[in-house]
Amino acid sequence: MLQALVAGVENGDALVVATDRKGFPVAQRVLRRPRDLPRALVIGRHNRCALSIPNDNRVSLRHVLLTAWPGDGPIRYRGYDLGGRAGVLLADGKRVPGFSFPDHGLISLGRTVVFVAPGGGVGVDLLEGSDDDAFQRLTGLDPSGSGVGTAVSATSEPGVAHIGVDEPREFGGYRGLDVDARPQPRGVLRLRSTKPSGRGEEVRELDLDSRQLRRGLLIGRYSDRCSLAGHGRNLSRVHALVAEEAPRSLLVYDLASTNGVRPSGMTEGPSHAVVRLTEDSPVMLGHFELAWVPDRGVKLH
Repeated sequence: MLQALVAGVENGDALVVATDRKGFPVAQRVLRRPRDLPRALVIGRHNRCALSIPNDNRVSLRHVLLTAWPGDGPIRYRGYDLGGRAGVLLADGKRVPGFSFPDHGLISLGRTVVFVAPGGGVGVDLLEGSDDDAFQRLTGLDPSGSGVGTAVSATSEPGVAHIGVDEPREFGGYRGLDVDARPQPRGVLRLRSTKPSGRGEEVRELDLDSRQLRRGLLIGRYSDRCSLAGHGRNLSRVHALVAEEAPRSLLVYDLASTNGVRPSGMTEGPSHAVVRLTEDSPVMLGHFELAWVPDRGVKLH
């Protein structure tokens, strides 16, 4: 069934399919090949999620963020657990706060399995043969769990993919994580309401470091889940996730929020799945302005 679905997707694009435990597809979404910014897909039970899974009560309203990174080679994926009570499991059963895989893979959320496969002939060949053969090619593991998984925890991801002998290179636009590096200061995030209440202008600030950005930093009204929490109904409970793109830029992902994420100055119009945040270009979360003041001591490589 999965093979038939990927056959209808163009080469270079990808298909994300959610199935129940019996393997029956319950939701699917085509991911167009990313160009400048990564593609982003929020998976959860909420009907605003790009991949909505309504019939699994173990899946949280906003359960996981899947991002697809641009480049000339295979699409590289990175995912973030958004705090769902059932967590995110890799094919080997390991629960992880975040994950990474190149080109294809699968994860489990509650009683739902999410497959990511390339479209067209590449995906058809990947899923050829018996179920066990297709599973092994898709995950890197045989049915007993032996082998080297294609998906790894983001906390064990190698910093750089090595092409050739002396030529370290990134996967296209994807930047690997240096998991052994000490946390480095990355400045201050400032959340400000552009519609002050009678108590005056409300500003929340957070000292930022590289470890927070590697794990993904949540912004919203829920102080128990969000590192930077603001007050106001215009802000969703879990509104956005902030992660690092480069030393001088961050990425802000919309987590199926009610009032959206947009470039600076835009409080109306369609939400953007991902917006680049720089020192000179704040990002709007509804009518809240998110600004970044980088740490001046950051080392550029």
